[in-house]
Amino acid sequence: MLRIWRKWRGSRLLLLILAVVLIVGWGNIYVVKGAWGVASWWFLMAFGAFGLLSAIIAVCALIRTAYIRKRLAPIWSAVLILSLVAAWPLFWLLGLWQIAYPADLSKMSPAVSVRLPLDEHVLVGWGGDTLKSNYPHVVVPSERWAYDLLVQPAGTGSQRLEDYGIYGAEVFAPASGTIVGASDKEEDHRPGTDEHDSMPGNHIYIRLDETGTYLVLAHLMKGSIKVQVGDHVAEGDLLAKVGNSGSSSEPHLHIHHQRQDPSSTSMFLSEGLPLYFRDIEGPSMPKGGMRLEHGKEVPAGDKIYNTLPWSKH
Repeated sequence: MLRIWRKWRGSRLLLLILAVVLIVGWGNIYVVKGAWGVASWWFLMAFGAFGLLSAIIAVCALIRTAYIRKRLAPIWSAVLILSLVAAWPLFWLLGLWQIAYPADLSKMSPAVSVRLPLDEHVLVGWGGDTLKSNYPHVVVPSERWAYDLLVQPAGTGSQRLEDYGIYGAEVFAPASGTIVGASDKEEDHRPGTDEHDSMPGNHIYIRLDETGTYLVLAHLMKGSIKVQVGDHVAEGDLLAKVGNSGSSSEPHLHIHHQRQDPSSTSMFLSEGLPLYFRDIEGPSMPKGGMRLEHGKEVPAGDKIYNTLPWSKH
């Protein structure tokens, strides 16, 4: 055992660890996929700290060998390269050099088409399949095809909830299903503040009759939820009102589709699925995005609305 340790200690052992973790991690993401891919995505972000540390060690070792032996050590050069690759996902947490979670929209199933849950003219804050149109969501596997829905006025910078068009808007069941999670005890905090108790805030989780997969509706108004766990809802049933609870910079409705039950499965093991809207004026997978206006970012996504309004449905 001592001989084995001496043989593999230092640079060789470090190189082996980096190679195995990177091959298994990225292999799970691109080949195995599913929950294993999701777990590996989050693990590689955490492992990035190890990669950063090993990169620092490799740089120090290269400097030392260059100074003492007047040449670069090939094995430490290999360690440095793999360390930088391993460290890369760590920077995603800082919003740097991010990529969308590698999931092919055309091959993911089941996809669902649901009704737009608002009887309003909607501005899509974030949505779609790309980093540009759906930046905060596509890097999170469970929210890969999530939407943040707004109603004008939006993006005003006001700290008054009532200054936002979507605040208090009624939320309707976008499809039939069973309620598996519902909570509306959190306060609606002032826009622009970070006072949330949980990420989704007040929320409703629906297990869809059609596919057995799940819809997440988040950032609802305190005390507004009309359903409880175990209820079966039909498409068009009134569910709640839009608020500004949870991790939310301004009032909006968050909605996404995922494979695992969000009431019992961690987001770190949950796989997002494609979500489309039907019976609307606009694209079935509308895009979001921002633009600069007078030095400030404002929502510039697609504008959509129901062609069969809930009030007339």
